[in-house]
Amino acid sequence: MKLELDKTTKILLGAIALGLFLNASNIFIDKAYANDWDLVVELNKSNVKIDRMQENLNIIDKNVRVLEKIIDTAENNLTTAINNACSVKMIK
Repeated sequence: MKLELDKTTKILLGAIALGLFLNASNIFIDKAYANDWDLVVELNKSNVKIDRMQENLNIIDKNVRVLEKIIDTAENNLTTAINNACSVKMIK
């Protein structure tokens, strides 16, 4: 079976193929630019998350220092209480 096409049909099919190609290339170009923009947006979001994490780490660090001071004070108080309780004066 042989398919014969006249010039008008060839021109129409060529125009359709060209339109599809240009449409596809526009989609790919738009996606390429969108991907670059999305990358910038995601990097900015990541920087914000990193900043928040750093702030949280600073808060945790301050809390740890406060807890260390509380523990040191409690240890000193306990040591003093034990020493006072264990010190026995000899009655002569």
